[in-house]
Amino acid sequence: MHRRLITALAASTVLALATAPAAQAVDGRLAGADRYETAVAVSRAFEGSRYAPVFLATGENFPDALAAAAAAGADQSRVLLTGRYALPPSTLDELAARRSAAVYVVGGTPSVSTEVQTTLERLGHTVLRFAGEDRYDTSAVAAQILFDDPDTVFLATGENFPDALSGAAAAGSIGAPVLLVRPDGLPDPVRSALTDDVLPLRPSRFVVLGDENAVSGAVLDQVRALGFQDATFERLAGPDRYATSVAVGRRFFPTSTHVVLAVGDDFPDALAAGPFAAATGAPLLLTQRTTTPAATRAELDRRQPADRYFVGAAQPN
Repeated sequence: MHRRLITALAASTVLALATAPAAQAVDGRLAGADRYETAVAVSRAFEGSRYAPVFLATGENFPDALAAAAAAGADQSRVLLTGRYALPPSTLDELAARRSAAVYVVGGTPSVSTEVQTTLERLGHTVLRFAGEDRYDTSAVAAQILFDDPDTVFLATGENFPDALSGAAAAGSIGAPVLLVRPDGLPDPVRSALTDDVLPLRPSRFVVLGDENAVSGAVLDQVRALGFQDATFERLAGPDRYATSVAVGRRFFPTSTHVVLAVGDDFPDALAAGPFAAATGAPLLLTQRTTTPAATRAELDRRQPADRYFVGAAQPN
């Protein structure tokens, strides 16, 4: 197994539900004053054990954080966000309210510093860090350690966040990891995760998120060459990030009467929304801050959902 950086160590928010006329959807808003408080609002909307492990990821940049959403969704848990050097007060308050003994930190110290980890330990949390040498290695570490022999693996580009985040709800709902790849090549850590002697990922199905510009056919050929000639490869893609999220939603949540929406031009809200969508059995559809993209609007018209949860951004027109 290639070198790992795995370390195992012993506010106000807004949740407003406005009831619409019977013929319309019931709209819910999960939002706070910033990305950290929004993640807390999503956490408080969860049902289930208050003692479940909490996933902690940076709120400042997306690469390492991408691995957290699917893992949290598969664990029926939530993602909270932190600054690099300090935990925001809203995150600290929510950790205290959850009473979770374990905190899973996703990403290396350039994303979530040792100062943050030390603070968590002083508060009595057991911290388990999942980190690699880069974003690709971190996704592989999380997949190998947090997922038990998954039958399906999702592949997404590591160069941008929308495809990985819109796929996280679907992946989490079926207990599948998201592995990050380069558009034109399979990173060595991912290659190792698929062929490792100790903790190999041996899926029979690969779900590819995004078009050829995101994950090329050459990447899939490299996966097949590792011994996956008989595996099923399914690509879910649209002409843009919004249409891709619709394609993912239709494939994995075809009849859901619930929809979760988050902005597609920044990562934090969608990162927190993914596990919530997985737990709700709802697609995560990407939207814009003030308008609804054509693909998203058409999908809402088609579904006629009973409930729509807007995470973070203002409700688009």
